[in-house]
Amino acid sequence: MDSRIESVGESRSLALFLHEHLPLPEPQVDIHDARGFAGRVDFLWREQRTIGEFDGRIKYGRLVPAGRSPEDALWNEKLREDRLRDAGWEVARWTWADLSTPPLVASRILAAFARSHGAVSY
Repeated sequence: MDSRIESVGESRSLALFLHEHLPLPEPQVDIHDARGFAGRVDFLWREQRTIGEFDGRIKYGRLVPAGRSPEDALWNEKLREDRLRDAGWEVARWTWADLSTPPLVASRILAAFARSHGAVSY
């Protein structure tokens, strides 16, 4: 669907955005703050100041780098998200299981839009 998409879960997410009539985000965007590189995000809705993150459990399992624990990966993800929020971005997250309920994912994203800009209708 888009060569910047990095996983099947992200591809399914993009299809969900289309199905739910959400604005299409930019995939795989590097975010910077006053300290420099803050993180690469799965999806970015610039106008809505919102980041979307598809969470596959694998990044806290077999994709954890050698010498690190799943707890380390989870803690680093928490710190990364705190930094993104501190930079003024709202964050919406969803998982594989959530993709089975598109309106749930859409409502999370729309709630993030609303938090960022006040009530926004799409």
